[in-house]
Amino acid sequence: MKKLILILMIVAILPGCATIIKGKTKDINILTNTGEEAVVDVVSASGVQTVTIPSVVNVKKDNRPITITVKGDKCHRATTTIVPEKVELWTIANVFLYVFDLTGTTTDASTGAMWDYDDSIVVPVYQKNGCSSR
Repeated sequence: MKKLILILMIVAILPGCATIIKGKTKDINILTNTGEEAVVDVVSASGVQTVTIPSVVNVKKDNRPITITVKGDKCHRATTTIVPEKVELWTIANVFLYVFDLTGTTTDASTGAMWDYDDSIVVPVYQKNGCSSR
């Protein structure tokens, strides 16, 4: 009887593999293609974060892309980079572990954990004519 209760508890806990193992947020390393600093707006499910890159930004996972916009200034042109979302591999594990049970998949979907983004993003920074960063 104790074994049955233990098995039922494990089965109840395991759904939502991505939520448990990978979490609902992600740290993303954002760099520039030139190595110089740039001020950007990062728009995600977490809201708008204004940061100076290179930097690590924590975002909430969601089923929509992240938008990174380089703010134009006297020497840099404004540019926008779209970071697409992708399905977290641990969510796919739910399909194989629970062929007839959608609990894990719906848990991951409702928390946003079923989505993932690249670990590192390189944002293009373009200088305006006549400007030099050195």
